[in-house]
Amino acid sequence: MNAQTDLNEESKPALDLEGATPVMAQYIQTKAQYPDAILMFRMGDFYELFFEDAVVAAHALSLALTKRGKYRDEDIPLAGVPAHAVDAYIAKLIRLGHRVAVCDQLEDPAETKKRGYKAVVKRGVTRVVTPGTLTEDSLLDARGSNRLVALSARGGVMALASVELSTGDVECLEIEPEALSAHLSALRPSESLVADRILQDEAVYGLLKVLGGVIQPQPGSLSDPQAGEARLLKLYGVQTLDGFGQFSPCEISALGMLAAYIDLTQAGKRPVLKPPVRVLQTHSLSIDAATRNSLEIDRTQQGRREGSLVSALDCTVTSGGGRLLLARLSRPLFDPEDINARLDTVEWLLPRRSLRDELRHLMRSLSDPARALSRLSLNRGGPRDLCILHQALSIAENLAHLLNDATQNPEIDPAVPAEIDRFINTLVPSDSLSRVRDRLVRALVDEAPLSLKDGGFIREGFHAGLDEARGLRDDSRQIILALEARLQAETGIAIRIKYNNVLGYFIELSQKLAEQLQAQDTAKQFIHRQSLANQVRFVTAELVDLDARIQRAAAQTLALEMEVFEALREDVRQLAGEIQATHDAISALDVATANAHYAEDCDAVRPKIDRSTRLEICRGRHPVVADVLKNQGKPFTPNDVDLDATGADA
Repeated sequence: MNAQTDLNEESKPALDLEGATPVMAQYIQTKAQYPDAILMFRMGDFYELFFEDAVVAAHALSLALTKRGKYRDEDIPLAGVPAHAVDAYIAKLIRLGHRVAVCDQLEDPAETKKRGYKAVVKRGVTRVVTPGTLTEDSLLDARGSNRLVALSARGGVMALASVELSTGDVECLEIEPEALSAHLSALRPSESLVADRILQDEAVYGLLKVLGGVIQPQPGSLSDPQAGEARLLKLYGVQTLDGFGQFSPCEISALGMLAAYIDLTQAGKRPVLKPPVRVLQTHSLSIDAATRNSLEIDRTQQGRREGSLVSALDCTVTSGGGRLLLARLSRPLFDPEDINARLDTVEWLLPRRSLRDELRHLMRSLSDPARALSRLSLNRGGPRDLCILHQALSIAENLAHLLNDATQNPEIDPAVPAEIDRFINTLVPSDSLSRVRDRLVRALVDEAPLSLKDGGFIREGFHAGLDEARGLRDDSRQIILALEARLQAETGIAIRIKYNNVLGYFIELSQKLAEQLQAQDTAKQFIHRQSLANQVRFVTAELVDLDARIQRAAAQTLALEMEVFEALREDVRQLAGEIQATHDAISALDVATANAHYAEDCDAVRPKIDRSTRLEICRGRHPVVADVLKNQGKPFTPNDVDLDATGADA
């Protein structure tokens, strides 16, 4: 279902609308489509909540509960929050386990008036906010994951599919039912979509309650593989899934459930997602939930990050690098060749301290391009997100140059790790990506605002039509000052022209000066607008006309800026795959340089990894214990360990 519906079109109401005002009828129709979500209904500068939603929200958000009109002879409960602060209120509702449907105004109220005084502003749900579909930085942990998973079962096997909507990562794997605990604990989802028949299994339901975040039961029709494939084709905008690899019917079923839920919650907008990756169980070590809890990989048994393994090891300088390190620790590699490939990179970087420092200095200034790209793809991003992207692309190219220069002496360094070569090749932008980056740099001011509505984010000289509209707007403001000076000369009174959003431009005088003005022969041109305790406000026909001209010029300026923004956003979307690959390379480079930094700091050595069953550690150091003792000013005593398949000495 496309959630962004025009609620003014004819539809079958689920509730009795008799006696409801047109606006309240619109609300009731919308709420009927999202009965399990708290509906935030945009009314001017506020989002308002009615009926039971108002009662729930007032209690959860500490809002005043009032009333507005009547429905079936009963007062309608009302609560509201300012539109400019809505994200903070949504975040609190999400943390309390609620889903929130955001219903926005889909047209300018001025357009509504053209249809008659009884017309209602068109509104539609533009998004359903749930724990697993967050994209705003204010709602997310910069260094943590926020995964939405889907669980399906067919023929005695299960499939887990997951998506990180804020970064575009998608993966799936087929598992035996007994492995569900280990894989759920590795993913640590915020929200789980589960076919309702699976929830009838008490053991599975018990696991999901502990490890699955918020559980969203799904009807059996959504787990059909054929329907799931159709949803995936629509989500990715492709004709076939062959380019993504081979997936089992069970995996397609789980991926299809994700696609259906994304379509619902994002109101039909297609996020920029990476192709789904099929994770092999043999690729990483499986750690059951109890063992993972004891190891305290990402949080202590008290639920804190401080004191966990990742907190002791994390020397990354970017958000993406921090998330990648956590993902790698959560799923340790299994194959010695894969492990040694990563160690090759760390070993190559370790003696190159000057290079590492330069790389880390550059990366430290990076924002979060993956999440900026996701917001832009969902029409949720702003000018600053575009700035984040062009800054990231510039940083990437500089990183590539540094790495390339460091590999140009084969006599000293004949063996460059394969991963370093991949970094260089990925971080150097293609010609098309360079052109988009350069266009973004030319188009956007250095300090772009967060919101589109603020305007002023397109650089002067980029768009001739926009420059002309700005000139008209700014000249009009100069005319206001000239009018003020002329009226002062004509009346001999210190007239001041002011502005607010309600009255527009007006003349404000003290009571005494207002009396002097009204006693003059020129008083007829001054039209009384408002009296306050100590001031009186007037307008003139000329001022009203000038106000209208300024408003039109300002509106035209913002409209042109929006056009430019949309064109830039589409440029970015067309190259989203390259941008994602660039971000992933920066994150991996960040982890590699961070690990080299950590190794130097604690004097670590490269382990020898093979396929034997023996573990031998000389002068071993536990990162967490060593950190605790260091903070207490105490020394750490190294330990030796010698373990094998037949016995152990430690």
